[in-house]
Parts: sequence; C-alpha cells; structure tokens
Amino acid sequence: MSEYVMIPFKVQDDKLDEAKKVINELIKNVKENEPGVLLYNSLQSRQDPTTFVHFIAFADEDAHLKHRGAVYVSNFVKKIYEMCPNEPHPVFMDSFDSCGIAMEALTRK
Repeated sequence: MSEYVMIPFKVQDDKLDEAKKVINELIKNVKENEPGVLLYNSLQSRQDPTTFVHFIAFADEDAHLKHRGAVYVSNFVKKIYEMCPNEPHPVFMDSFDSCGIAMEALTRK
C-alpha cells in the first residue's frame, strides 16, 4: 500500500539559495536511486519563498524505509535542519480522495 508524507518547513532568509541547492541535490539522488519513490515534490510558497512543503508518495513501506535509510537523505536532513529556525516535523498522510492522471498512476498496481 502506498505511503504519503508531507514535510512543511521554513528556512532562514539568508539560507534560501543554499537550501534550494540542497533540495535539488536530494531530489536528484532520489530520482537516480529510488524507483519506489513515486513522487517527490518540493513546493515553495509564493507568499513566503523561505517556506517549503515536501510531498512524497512511496510505493510501499519498503520504499519508505529505503528512503529513510539512504545516506544522502541523512545528509540532507542534517544540512536543511541547520538552516531552519524551527525543526521540521513530517506529517504522515493517508489517501482520502484524489483526481487526475498523476494520482491515478500512483495508485495503479
């Protein structure tokens, strides 16, 4: 069964450019190494560009555990948390309802 995680976080103003580089590096590694990550979307607030939400869809629990155990994920967490005035807290989600081709593709088995 698919697993979903949302991670809202805010970075310090003077760390914005550095944070974006670290985020892009993480996503590159995820794309190259984790076929079980069905979606990794980094969203940036228009109203406050220092605010982000990462939304991740995993194929299953094994894919989620592989992601959490990856060295590049640990490195990302260490770097990004140092840039955040408050510690990010993941929110674990269940799919309630969705629409669109992308969501249909994520839920197909």
